[in-house]
Amino acid sequence: NRASPSALPPFMCEPLAGGRVGARLPGVSRPVRDDVLDHSAHGRVDLRKGLIVSCNAYFAQLAVYLGPDALAGAAAPAQIQVSSSRARLGPTLPHAGYGQGETVASPLRMARAVAAIATDGTIREASLVRTEGQGGTTEIRWLRPQDAAFLRGAMREVVTAGTGRSLARHAVPIAGKTGTAEVSGAPSHSWFVGFAPYDSPRIAFAVIVEHAGYGGRIAAPLAGDIVTAAQAAGILK
Repeated sequence: NRASPSALPPFMCEPLAGGRVGARLPGVSRPVRDDVLDHSAHGRVDLRKGLIVSCNAYFAQLAVYLGPDALAGAAAPAQIQVSSSRARLGPTLPHAGYGQGETVASPLRMARAVAAIATDGTIREASLVRTEGQGGTTEIRWLRPQDAAFLRGAMREVVTAGTGRSLARHAVPIAGKTGTAEVSGAPSHSWFVGFAPYDSPRIAFAVIVEHAGYGGRIAAPLAGDIVTAAQAAGILK
């Protein structure tokens, strides 16, 4: 069971203003690209579009602009480690901005972060329960409600118009985010995190298939199977 104790590289997404491909950032010796197979620019991209098209260059630039303290501070409540030390974060900052570099997180922590987005931005204690109503009560305010609402909308568009389109016709409206986590010397990990139903969330999930490649092709369909099973079990009304 790799859900809780594992520390695995996640992902993220981002865009590049001005339509450039392969931006060079301060302190980075090689260009930051969205994907080796993505040969066309996304054009001018804001945060919403960056999430939808999964554009690494946007979040790399955003991390450099905001700085290491802001990035580490945003990740800490979700227990996502963006670097092994404060000193190490500086050199890896652009890559940490889109979930690479030294960034690691367990599937459970990713699912818990998504659950916060799916509700009001509050991170709640994760517990193993046997019946509905059990569980911990520890809560941490992570996002403002309006920011959580913005992310919910963007994650829905990931499925309807972005990299998660393989789930666009699912019987239950799903919102989520694809991810492809690069691993040195091995195929990338395939990620998909999300929640369902979009309009009245009941479940949040994180799927990782190690060394399986692109998140939209491998992990996303498996997430669809989870939602289908939850619907069949009566969890989704």
